[in-house]
Amino acid sequence: MAETARPEQANEKPDSALGQETPAVGSEPSDAGGSGDPDARRNWWVFALGPVAGLLLALVLPDSLAFEGRAVAGCALWMAIWWVTEAVPIPVTSLLPLVLFPLFGMASIEEVASPYANSVVFLVMGGVVLGLATEKSRLHLRIALLTIRLVGTRPSQIVLGLMIASAFISAWVSNTATAVIMVPIAVSILNLVRSIDESAAGTKFAASMLLGVAYGVTIGSTATLIGQPPMALMKGYLAESQDIDISFGQWMLVGVPWAVVMLGIAWLVLAKIVFRPEADRLPGGLALIRRELAALGRMTAPEKRVAWIFAVAILFWIVVPFLADLPWTVEHLPFLGTIDDAQVAMAAAIACFVVPGTRRREDPSGAPLLSWSAAKEIPWGLLLLFGGGLSLSAMFTATGFSQWVGDQVAGLTAVPSWLIIVAVAVVSLLLTELTSNTATAAAFLPIFGSIAVGMGIDPLFMTITVTLAVCSAYMLPVATPSNAVAFGSGEITIRQMVRAGVWLNVVSLALVMAALYTLVPLVFGVSL
Repeated sequence: MAETARPEQANEKPDSALGQETPAVGSEPSDAGGSGDPDARRNWWVFALGPVAGLLLALVLPDSLAFEGRAVAGCALWMAIWWVTEAVPIPVTSLLPLVLFPLFGMASIEEVASPYANSVVFLVMGGVVLGLATEKSRLHLRIALLTIRLVGTRPSQIVLGLMIASAFISAWVSNTATAVIMVPIAVSILNLVRSIDESAAGTKFAASMLLGVAYGVTIGSTATLIGQPPMALMKGYLAESQDIDISFGQWMLVGVPWAVVMLGIAWLVLAKIVFRPEADRLPGGLALIRRELAALGRMTAPEKRVAWIFAVAILFWIVVPFLADLPWTVEHLPFLGTIDDAQVAMAAAIACFVVPGTRRREDPSGAPLLSWSAAKEIPWGLLLLFGGGLSLSAMFTATGFSQWVGDQVAGLTAVPSWLIIVAVAVVSLLLTELTSNTATAAAFLPIFGSIAVGMGIDPLFMTITVTLAVCSAYMLPVATPSNAVAFGSGEITIRQMVRAGVWLNVVSLALVMAALYTLVPLVFGVSL
């Protein structure tokens, strides 16, 4: 919900039914302040609640915690309340550390500001630029259509194809943008089926398609560190506060299997159990996909060049780190071991602004794939949120607050670790059904990380638990951007979303525990 990037649709061909943009769907709500709405007055109570609650917490904490620790606890509660309630815009809340932390003597302004330039911020920025280039070249649409054609055009197969395409695209492009890309495709297919055979496009087929897109976007974005903001927050928190560095390829060894299994279960729940399509065959489905692919024509030069940039970036993210560990590489190509994920992302972003979008004979000006004006679509507020969250995490450690929290919960070591982790996962998941998952992750990661250390649990387990839990909200339209966009299509109801979402929430909690006992130990060499 904190994502703001929207895809450009200006260059889409008018004869393509799948190129229509959904008006105002998934757009960010305007600020209530000054609107004259009587309900807006209640925002002032929430606005005041943040600093008042933070002050009270700082006053009631015991003297065994240093003044700076009590102050950072109060600031954290203030920020958490404003983040969760959005009493002010989330990026504005994220700027509070720059004012409050130096004011209370926790650190100098230089030390407080340094996390705002953390490598994670640039990793996300590079990923966003790559996503923008993919959207503007229309490569995403070709991928979606080819995936559906490959999987099949029976009703349940189309649902699976839409889910796979949504998941793959959202692993590299923002959730909001992917949903805005994929929902019109699903609606166009649905409308075509209705025009041919109304009985084949009933409410169950509509629900399975639209929810399939929404859930596919959410699930696929957990596969990579740039898929959605909580993933990058996880990497940043672990590096900043726990000195644990998760590489792009390492996380994919966890995220991709998780996403594949979760996607398969979500498809079974939607297309085979809860919303089994009314018809076994879909008249005109294959014809629609072929017509839309024909409308796209052959792969254009921008598509090919963006695809090459993407392929090279993925190569450096996934393959090069493994090659860098080989003895021959260490001896002859040692520089490969120094290449960072954020460095690769920024190199790819720079390439998008440098590589010509067309052949010189077609455009002598040599205009690049992206002009700098596209930078206005980068979610700068989201990058500020990363900085604010990482700055808060750093102060938790620097002021001794993390150590103090750990000491307070040390007496709970008799409680089974798995029970604590289940409780954390449930709390994180339920809260993110009602609030921004990014804000929830930013507020919870340092708190639960400190609790994990105090209880003798490796913070890696607790951090991954919170991250996957806040990325597993399926029940309500406000839970994720993709849910909101799918609901905005008018083809599904909240009741339908809740009916399917309950199943997937339970499944995701079980899969979190399964991943902690299988994938995480295998990839990171730790045990719960």
